[in-house]
Amino acid sequence: MFSSAVVDQAVLSAANLLVGVLLIRRSTDLEYGWYVLVWNALLLLTALQNAFIGPPMVVRMSQLDAAGRGDLTASLFQEQRRLYFAVAAIAAIVIGFGAQAGWMGGNIMWILLAGVVAALCSLHREMLRLVLHAYRRPEAVLGADIPYVILLISGAALATITPMPAAATVSALGLAAAVGFWLLRRRVLGSHAWTPGGAPGILRSIAPMGLWSASGAGIHWTFGQGYSYLVAGVLSVEAVAAIAAARLLMMPINLLSSGIRSLMLPLTSGWLHAHGAPTVIRRLTLFAAGMATISLCYFAVMWLLRDWIFGTVLNKHFDSRDPLLLMWSAIFLLTVIRDQIVYLLAARERFRIMAGLTLGSAVLSILISYWGMLQYGQVGALLGMLVGEAVSLTGTIVLIMRESRIRQESLATA
Repeated sequence: MFSSAVVDQAVLSAANLLVGVLLIRRSTDLEYGWYVLVWNALLLLTALQNAFIGPPMVVRMSQLDAAGRGDLTASLFQEQRRLYFAVAAIAAIVIGFGAQAGWMGGNIMWILLAGVVAALCSLHREMLRLVLHAYRRPEAVLGADIPYVILLISGAALATITPMPAAATVSALGLAAAVGFWLLRRRVLGSHAWTPGGAPGILRSIAPMGLWSASGAGIHWTFGQGYSYLVAGVLSVEAVAAIAAARLLMMPINLLSSGIRSLMLPLTSGWLHAHGAPTVIRRLTLFAAGMATISLCYFAVMWLLRDWIFGTVLNKHFDSRDPLLLMWSAIFLLTVIRDQIVYLLAARERFRIMAGLTLGSAVLSILISYWGMLQYGQVGALLGMLVGEAVSLTGTIVLIMRESRIRQESLATA
């Protein structure tokens, strides 16, 4: 399961990396900056969906038989689908009205409209990926993601020769997501029970748990990706391109962490039920230590090759290149450690306190990023992210220690 999940994430990461390189090399900083802004918005939407639906779905599926799982997953899909189409229609109307009123140019209008379509297709695709991962079938997800990647890369390559590379690339992303959704749907319907309407009102039922989980994911996105909108407003869209280009080189660091992420919550829940919190903490700590070691090795190689990468591969020169690389390396190191150990809190359904911790980290991150940009420009934007990730990791460790102590006291009392 882990190897299939890691290979799948490797394929997706390589595709996103290649798309970014194509746009950096063949388009202007402005076009690449706009693509990054749309892409980050898509990341927010999929993160909210996965956080709202994923944990409650996994917890409930572990207590149901095959028919019950079919009722649950099909009803979740149908209810969220109706909501998405309504929101997409409203968004398209607002964008059209804004263009007619002169609030935006024609190029931006087409980028945003393409983003609405891409979001609709991506959310449908991601929902079925979530279902198959909950069934522990990453190999089926990989089979559907390969055509998605081929279409995305081909579309991005063609998009760079058009007058509007950003809008064309986002359109290619939407087409690839639609094909990926169709392939995933065939796999779900062909192998698992699927009963639309079998669990009416399911979204309302999971809302108490899902809203806290989604709020945490949304808040974390604020200082994980939302900085780009702050940079665009305080500095410029071109400045977004420079920061995003340096971050692009760090994407392989997320490979193993993101690859196993969809499987870690089901596994952690099983470990917790079978062995208890101390064993889970030891295992997650080993995962975190392994990820940190791999990350440090990667940072060293990237630092040694930075002149060749920027000069030959990306064909771009950024004045703040070295400081941006160092800042991103530190940020990603903290992130991959936290991403492994946080699953204990998720398995214990501590979403409310996790959301509070993330909110505090995000507010601090945004304030420091704003101050940093005013003082140090592009590099200052990442200062807030570094502080936010450090606070988030520290708080997560404290919560895990508290969780373990409470568990031990409970056992002693019993």
